[in-house]
Amino acid sequence: MSSARLPATFLCLWATWMILTTSLDPQELVVGAVVSAFIAVVSYEFLFHGGMRQKLHPKRLAYAMAYPFAYTWAEIKAHAKVIYYILHPRMPIKPGIVRVPTELRSDFGITGLANAITMTPGTLSVDVVGEEPSLYVHWINVDTTEPDQTNMKIARPFERFLRGIFG
Repeated sequence: MSSARLPATFLCLWATWMILTTSLDPQELVVGAVVSAFIAVVSYEFLFHGGMRQKLHPKRLAYAMAYPFAYTWAEIKAHAKVIYYILHPRMPIKPGIVRVPTELRSDFGITGLANAITMTPGTLSVDVVGEEPSLYVHWINVDTTEPDQTNMKIARPFERFLRGIFG
């Protein structure tokens, strides 16, 4: 099976290239093949780590398809809050760094959570610490320092989906 990983990765990447470029021009095909071959050689072990059957599980795919909508909704709410802070005459903010525990254990899940928090206005991931990881997050308006509450207010909108996607 492992000998089929490289060609399978190449073919998937090249097919994706052709779909995205919508061209069968020989130059496009050659460039796509070269780029796909390079990426396949560099990444096929990473892409197939853990088995493809596990990666393509319907529950995992459902979470992956729902996540962009949940993330967008969290973004819209965070933007509205930050706009409120900006437009408020007294700018009622109390910035600080809080500990946000997470139930995620996979490196991909924790990285996804840290990135989602950082890309959401009003929060910035500063560090990940511990065997049972906690993120330290700069929060524009600290209204609690209780770890369970910080998790619920900062991480929870993303955590459920990331756990479903990455385990």
